[in-house]
Amino acid sequence: MQGEAGQTARAILSLVCRVVLLGIAVPLLLMDFPSYRLPHRYTTEWLVPTICDLLTVIAPMMRTRKLALVAGAAAMGAHYYYDRQYVPMWNLAYMAVAIVFLLLPASGRKTGKEKWTMK
Repeated sequence: MQGEAGQTARAILSLVCRVVLLGIAVPLLLMDFPSYRLPHRYTTEWLVPTICDLLTVIAPMMRTRKLALVAGAAAMGAHYYYDRQYVPMWNLAYMAVAIVFLLLPASGRKTGKEKWTMK
């Protein structure tokens, strides 16, 4: 893939990965959200996993791709620590897509400047 077609294909793949990451992260966030009342036990048991899951929702929308991988690792670690050595399959799926997303080549599109080439 070269030229404009290659840039467009890479941009579309990046967008698809971002949408898939959001589709995985939103159920993770809603699964940990307390239902209408705060838990009677320690707040860190639900606060830390919920904050990490919120980061997994925000990270795919950011410019740098590494944030999706870092947020996924933080959420996976929080779930493992606070959920008694249990990691949900959604976390593992998020990490798999985040790794693919990180390994995708950049589209090469610049923001603001146009690239002039001689043909």
